Amino acid sequence: MPETPPDNSEDAATRNRILTVTLRQLEDNGYASVTTESIAGEARISKATIYRLWPSKQRLVVDAARLRFGPVEVRDLGSFEKEIRWILEHRLADYREAGTLQLVASLVGAATTDATLKAVFEEWIDQLSDSIHRAIERGVARGDVHADVHTFALESLIAGVVARTVVTQTSFASATVDELAVLIACAAREPAGLAKRGREAS
Repeated sequence: MPETPPDNSEDAATRNRILTVTLRQLEDNGYASVTTESIAGEARISKATIYRLWPSKQRLVVDAARLRFGPVEVRDLGSFEKEIRWILEHRLADYREAGTLQLVASLVGAATTDATLKAVFEEWIDQLSDSIHRAIERGVARGDVHADVHTFALESLIAGVVARTVVTQTSFASATVDELAVLIACAAREPAGLAKRGREAS
């Protein structure tokens, strides 16, 4: 969970300045190049101030990274296809922001050996998964998602689009997102395994 902001308004202003500086340095230079010294120098505060507000560089980085990625929560848009397009477009819009792919790629590498940073990605994955799962449930209730769809497989298919953006360091254009939403919606209406079983039975 994010650190609880201090009640003191001066501390809150200092905290926000530190977070903003940290995020910019992460986007410009990547995790490995960001140090408490560089953050303190740009923010014009002491390292002691940083450690008073955060117990470690990792916790500071975690909170700074959360500034870039807010929760993705889609309302009922009347169709599974529209909701999946909304989810993908809003998440991928984050990756189109200058420096975001650099930020995520550098944190992915660091997270392989750092449990604190790994927790950031687990949180982002869980948020995306929960939003997709609710869209699937609404789709099943409406009838535009097959009741026997393999929910985890469908979630993985959608999340894989986001993961590819990180791996290739290139975000999808909106037109591609439209096509992906159509394909995913088609797969949700008639899952491959069910379609195969239906052909074998005929």
